[in-house]
Amino acid sequence: MAAGFAEFKKSIFFQLSWRLETFTSAIPIPTFVYFIMVTGAFEGEARLWAVVVAGLVAGGGTVVWGLTFRWFAIKKLLADLAALNAQASPGTAERIELRNRLLDYPYREGRVIIARWSVGVVLGALIYIAQMREVPIYALGVEAYSLIFVLPISYVMYIFMPEMVLRPLLQQQIFAGLPPADGSVRERSYFTRIILAIAAVTVTPIAIFGFILYTTVTGKNSFQHPEVHIVLLAFEALAAIVIVSYRIAKTIKYSINDTNEVLQQLGKGNFGVNSARATTDEFGRQAELIAVVARDLSKMYHEVNELNETLEQKVITRTEELNKTLEEVRRLKLHQDGDYFLTSLLLKPLNTNYVKSDRLTVEFLQRQKKKFDFKGKPHDLGGDLCSAHTIRIRDREYTAFMNADAMGKSMQGAGGALVLGAVFYSIIERTRSVAAVQRLSPERWLKNTFLELHKVFESFDGSMLISLVLGIIDNNTGLLYYINAEHPWSILYRDGSATFIEQELYVRKLGMTAASGTIYIRILELKPGDMLICGSDGRDDILLPSPDGKTRMNESEDLILDTVKNAKGDLERIYETTQSLGEITDDFSLLKIKYYGDTMPEAEKLAKRSASGRHYKAKNYAKAIAEGEAYLGNKPSDTEFMRFLSRCHRLAGNYEIAIDLCERLRLRLPDDTRNLINLAGLHLVRGDTERARSLIAEIRQLDPAAPALKKLEDVYRRKQKAAA
Repeated sequence: MAAGFAEFKKSIFFQLSWRLETFTSAIPIPTFVYFIMVTGAFEGEARLWAVVVAGLVAGGGTVVWGLTFRWFAIKKLLADLAALNAQASPGTAERIELRNRLLDYPYREGRVIIARWSVGVVLGALIYIAQMREVPIYALGVEAYSLIFVLPISYVMYIFMPEMVLRPLLQQQIFAGLPPADGSVRERSYFTRIILAIAAVTVTPIAIFGFILYTTVTGKNSFQHPEVHIVLLAFEALAAIVIVSYRIAKTIKYSINDTNEVLQQLGKGNFGVNSARATTDEFGRQAELIAVVARDLSKMYHEVNELNETLEQKVITRTEELNKTLEEVRRLKLHQDGDYFLTSLLLKPLNTNYVKSDRLTVEFLQRQKKKFDFKGKPHDLGGDLCSAHTIRIRDREYTAFMNADAMGKSMQGAGGALVLGAVFYSIIERTRSVAAVQRLSPERWLKNTFLELHKVFESFDGSMLISLVLGIIDNNTGLLYYINAEHPWSILYRDGSATFIEQELYVRKLGMTAASGTIYIRILELKPGDMLICGSDGRDDILLPSPDGKTRMNESEDLILDTVKNAKGDLERIYETTQSLGEITDDFSLLKIKYYGDTMPEAEKLAKRSASGRHYKAKNYAKAIAEGEAYLGNKPSDTEFMRFLSRCHRLAGNYEIAIDLCERLRLRLPDDTRNLINLAGLHLVRGDTERARSLIAEIRQLDPAAPALKKLEDVYRRKQKAAA
């Protein structure tokens, strides 16, 4: 019995069902039911339970429907495949027909999930009406509206997942050697599929939180604890976005890996390699064209031997056949360049400067290594990415930027850049639309963004690694918050001199396990006229000429400093100078931010700092805080004053604000025991002994001889004893 269950777990039906139905049961259905409960204006516990029962019964019924359809559909496909494999020489028409059915099956799943949701919604409404004997017109409208965000994301998932599971079936030898589809298969452009996927993951948070905002403003709904509902719905929406984005990236990865494997086999002379169509998009078309080329090359290989024996008689004939083969190769290259062009189009909106500010300017320069022509126009493609956006955090304007380099050349690097850019753009849009994110401190926002990006690439098991500089700049004060993840050192051009702003490596590349751990938020106060220049390793990977006529790879990290200095920070001149030194061997990208300065004189800032200190000595903490907040708002780089202001808030009884300042300070200086002691004491005052215990353990590890540690431990024990 155990052996039978193990075989069932390996079956196509099980592999497909547990992935799809687990996703449906864990994300769309709970989100759908919870959204209706929250926004449907149900009054009374009985009505809410009626909604839950209706959702469980209707959802369970549609799951059974889906499993039943899938069981018979998969069983039929596998039976027909087994019958073909049992034949000594199955016919081409039968193989093409079965291949086309397998290629169309993911879209059958997509149509079925739409039907399941449509019937399930009606069934759930009828079950509720039967229970409560009432017709909730408003709630039915909310239920219909909810289909806006559950249908697209379900449809996308139910297309991409079956394609991945059925891929091994389509790559069986029985489908090798089939002629190109040429209209027998309804091809779906990957551009269209990507746009559909992006739209699906985008509409989910917009539809959910847009409706909540509308009903709250219009007074149709009121919430006692809106943050709870927002967090839960945001979690479900984010989970759906991450899962679908991961699945899209995985599909691209599989398609690229299949193509690379086939091309590697062809390069080794294995012309019998199986390159069968496994998808309905351009990647599938490309596999068919590669198969045509492989067959032609194999035929040429065998016939060349014959040609050597009867060369004179076959020269003319073989020349004509060679021309036909070369035409097929040209066609294949055209399709390949089309794939490159499509990818470059997808990267374009992610590789854009969206910053408009009178306090600073942002410039990009990108020269990707891979060059290609499409429809007579030159294009390039690579793994370097530059992105810059304007965001608002705590009612202040910041410039969020990123300069990144994805591992791999051409399509591999571009795939990593595409995933990175899409996830970063999603984070930016969430920041603009979610109030909870806007309330984060700039240090916390930057750390959360880095960790979210890292988690996405960690799921690729090392197949996609990204080096990057990620940062935000306070547009008003010029304070830079940044993280460098194994990227070339960033450059500060100030007063005609160029210097590195980093000297040590603290964070590993995105996608590496070692990248997790303590994240340091570095800060740098930009002065009026300062230029911050970030660049990929293309700026350093230069083949330099040597006196003996050979070339050598540049090993000096300081070469770029001289280049920036001589070019006076001009990006085009930096690139031209680098080109003149030798051959650039990698993708080349630069991001420059020039800061023009703030409006408050330095003397006025210092006056507010002094005034805050005087009020503190006079124990007038309210005035000390008012002057201190005004100073810190215009001088956020003063980390030591942040510690002082936290103490003022503590003495004034503003414990939450004091804790927030300590947490910001901790992200800048994670090993500062004085700050950790203050933070632990604040949590003890608020009664959060568990958080205090964790901080005390951290202090003990950093500095067991800290003067205040014993007193802190005594207070903690008294709190514990009192609680017991």
